[in-house]
Amino acid sequence: MKKMYCFILIMIFSTLTVLIFAHDHKPINESKNFTITERQTDSLMQLEMIKHQEMEAVSAFPNYHPLIVHFPIVLLIMAALFQLLSFFFFKKELSWVTLILLVLGVITAWLSSNTFHAETGILSGKAKEIFSIHEQMASFTLWFSFLALLLKIISHFFLQQKLWVECGVILLLIATTISVSIAGHHGAMLVHMEGIGPMGKYLDSYHYSEKNTNTISHPIEKSDSENNKKESNNFEQEIDHHIGEIGKGPHGGTIEEADPFHMEIVSVGNDLIFYLLDGDAKPLDMKNVSGSIKIQYNDKSNRVLDLMMMDGKLTAMKVINGKSFMAICKLIKDSKVYTASFNSTKDLHMFK
Repeated sequence: MKKMYCFILIMIFSTLTVLIFAHDHKPINESKNFTITERQTDSLMQLEMIKHQEMEAVSAFPNYHPLIVHFPIVLLIMAALFQLLSFFFFKKELSWVTLILLVLGVITAWLSSNTFHAETGILSGKAKEIFSIHEQMASFTLWFSFLALLLKIISHFFLQQKLWVECGVILLLIATTISVSIAGHHGAMLVHMEGIGPMGKYLDSYHYSEKNTNTISHPIEKSDSENNKKESNNFEQEIDHHIGEIGKGPHGGTIEEADPFHMEIVSVGNDLIFYLLDGDAKPLDMKNVSGSIKIQYNDKSNRVLDLMMMDGKLTAMKVINGKSFMAICKLIKDSKVYTASFNSTKDLHMFK
């Protein structure tokens, strides 16, 4: 009876530990002074939420991967913990717990990597590298945990938990813990640093309604030649035929149509600055305006950037690298999207 009480206490303590440290929530200070960047981010999030309500989706999530992936992380790490504890006490009872956790961990790991795997669109640079490591570590996690489960079944049911077999199980579980931790860390980097996933961004399985088809989308990555050809065709179709027709703007840049408004592009060093103008090409209040830019250089390479609000100017930093390019800029003001197309050889003096 005493063993049973101790066992229950261990289970409760372990569960509480996971719940506490799974997400490190810091207390909110209501008197916090928000910076301009934070206010702009908050405004952008509100606009994104409004757009999100208009999206057609099977459910609230573009993919169930975020709902499933946390289970193998917790279950497999807990399995390693209980396997280690079984070397010191409650050998039989903790062996059952480890076995059950392993079964559930392997099942959810397989679901995360297969049935509910999040298919991304075309990624480049750091995001592509992070995603590659995330996928590799997730694969290692699935194989290590599967082998640990097989060995645990053999040990538990056929070899009466021989010490050398149990040592093999703990070694595989330690490898599993390392790989799943690295996979989880890189998954968090994709979400919080590269913006892959939130609001369905860069996920192929999330489709927008027809009234939002002007939103930048990323198809599943295939061969480089197919991607470049398809991206080039799609991009050329998006480029507006009015490029270079409007003339100079109030800030010294070039104006293009952004029906029913206009948009002005100005180059400052290696940066591009964008302004939203009214129907008479007069400056509008840039407060609470946000946006993004999609660039295709003449070598067919692509970049998609969120514009940053700097001194009241929406800026795309370090995008001019000597190569001519075409660009589509989308600005959001009062929940409405305005789109304009630019060509560096026609709209920027340095390329003329």
